[in-house]
Amino acid sequence: MALLEMQVDEIFTLEEGFQAIRDAIEKNKTVELINVPLFLIREWFPLLQGKKVTLYNNRIEGLPDDIRALGSEIFTSVQMKGTFYGQVVEKGEVFVKNRIFNIWYEGDRILNVGSITYRRCVRCIQSMHRDVLLTDAMDVLNIMTLYDAKTGEKAILEAVAKSSRVRMVNLPKPLVRKVVIEIDSDDVKVICAERSEEARKVADQHHARVSGGLLNVYSKFKGKKLHSGGIALDDNFFSVDYLGDKIYMILGIVWPKCPSCMTDFYELGWRAAGKIR
Repeated sequence: MALLEMQVDEIFTLEEGFQAIRDAIEKNKTVELINVPLFLIREWFPLLQGKKVTLYNNRIEGLPDDIRALGSEIFTSVQMKGTFYGQVVEKGEVFVKNRIFNIWYEGDRILNVGSITYRRCVRCIQSMHRDVLLTDAMDVLNIMTLYDAKTGEKAILEAVAKSSRVRMVNLPKPLVRKVVIEIDSDDVKVICAERSEEARKVADQHHARVSGGLLNVYSKFKGKKLHSGGIALDDNFFSVDYLGDKIYMILGIVWPKCPSCMTDFYELGWRAAGKIR
């Protein structure tokens, strides 16, 4: 059995995503809603009754009376956004215990529903959002970008070329080959999923180890279970969800604490992994 076995994120079909949110609301006593479309809140009204509900919004006129009656209303001037396949759109979030649901939308059109389930990230993001939203420290909070495979790979390679520190864990082999070409740093550590020929080539140039069964980290994409790898740099963190050589999703986060935190976490895997010979 893997030492670290966990699901880190998920992208749903819209129908399955909304059902997952409804199930989570029903099971939890505390729910935080940030920039969620009003029609969805009204749809979930029966499930939210009797819960401890916190509603963050940046509407100058405030929330409608029926929604305000659900719980505590907190005004923030910060706009919540996300970048969805190159387009900046509205992003709502539902916080429940140990899970964040992300809802990407334009007006009444829902574009995407996903979730983050890695507890460490959930708690950190939740705390960060509260601080930013309550202090009004910035006008727009847009730290999360969802890429297709081609655009995401390009973003990763450009970020790697500028970074003085590179930490890679269990990335797909074709992406590893592209990344190592762009590295211009001596502070590099790589954890590979298996002792492959690619892993040995990386070990010749950089510090590389093999995780074997120690890191069984996975994600889900519309019901399909995928491998999940990551790369932490100076200012960016990217998660890469894939199966074989096919990349299904790349998620980028630009937030100062995130790459630093993931670098520290990857060090745990580094110490537990075996050297590549």
